[in-house]
Amino acid sequence: MPESHSPIENGTPDMLASDKRGSLSASVVWGYALPFVLMLFIFLILLPEAEGPSPWDAVAFQKGILEMFANFRILDELADLSIVKVADVGEGLLKVDLDLLPVSNRKFGWAPFSIAIIFVGIALLLRGIRQRFLTSHFGIPSSAKGQISTYFFGRGINLFFPFGPGDLGTAQALTQNEASDKAATSVVYYNRVFEVIGITVILLAGFIYLGWEGAVEPFLWGLLILAAVITLTRPLGPSSHKTRRYNIPARIWGAFNGRALIQAIVEMRRKPRLLIGLAFLSAITLGIEIIGYWSIKQAFSSPMDGYVLMKDMTFIHFVIVIAVANIARIIPYTFASFGIYEIVSVFMFRVFGEGYLSGTTVTLLDSLLINSLTLIFFLFSLFLSKCPSILETWRNFFSHSAARSQAQVLQTTNPGDDENASLISSENHE
Repeated sequence: MPESHSPIENGTPDMLASDKRGSLSASVVWGYALPFVLMLFIFLILLPEAEGPSPWDAVAFQKGILEMFANFRILDELADLSIVKVADVGEGLLKVDLDLLPVSNRKFGWAPFSIAIIFVGIALLLRGIRQRFLTSHFGIPSSAKGQISTYFFGRGINLFFPFGPGDLGTAQALTQNEASDKAATSVVYYNRVFEVIGITVILLAGFIYLGWEGAVEPFLWGLLILAAVITLTRPLGPSSHKTRRYNIPARIWGAFNGRALIQAIVEMRRKPRLLIGLAFLSAITLGIEIIGYWSIKQAFSSPMDGYVLMKDMTFIHFVIVIAVANIARIIPYTFASFGIYEIVSVFMFRVFGEGYLSGTTVTLLDSLLINSLTLIFFLFSLFLSKCPSILETWRNFFSHSAARSQAQVLQTTNPGDDENASLISSENHE
């Protein structure tokens, strides 16, 4: 039987798996270009919801953009900058109808906004605490510094670079703070494994609550949307796993390296209390984060003024949308998962009957909230723990990916030359 693929290879967490082969440099370029392509698709095609056979309608596009500005309550500020003008007053480029002014000038919900910041901040902190439990499990001494803050260092790096070099950054930061290489990489990988477990638990709970009839359609749409995103992405480096193009479950399984995930869970069964405890913590963490997202939606709603974002959206449907979008965020194909998270979230909101305008508004609010707080935690981590150079981390990540790619190609072209392939990868890691 073939040897199973290890979740941790040569001291670096192996998060990416793909059946595509190509230049690593082209993958990096696409990793930066793809999010802008996806966001342009949202703003130019989905948001306007053009009527007629053509997907592009300039009038509908302008109307949709202005309505989104009104949703964000920024029409007055844009008028001051001469970007928009109200009716025929001013020198703005875009003309705003008078009926959008009450929407933009509605009252702001400071109480739910504060709840959103607190809850999403707590969710981020709980992920760092989960890493602290894992460092204890894998034998990192309690005297080692940065066992929580290094998580935010890695997560912060992922805000700027595609393909998740922050995982390597966290592992290197733990190593610089008295952890062994093996323990550090295990902590990073299993922290991500439990993130997947937490999302899965929330999704299963949501689908069970909806029942068979209510769950089938969003489940199938979720699979199709994830498969479409995976098809558009170009992971860094090839994989020895080959998947048929139209085998949707297999493509998703391969992209998330399902075999390694199952192997990791089986290994954690040796510590059932830890497995159950961290799985429960992960589900609670995501639940708290979802409440934060729901709260920021409420903050930009104003029932007193007769305006509520997604007034027909039930909380359980909202939970499923965020859970599916977070699955897409697990493997950071793009920097900050920008574009990937947004396109999946907007489409999933549409599955539950919400318009692209409201879906785009809420999705952007969620992304701004989580990424802003992540940046704040990242800046704090730079002062609280000994961290490696950010650019050096990216260079090491890219170099190791190139070596792994070369080794896998060598194994493919010369199946019997495993020794040389292993030597190439290990020398580069050293």
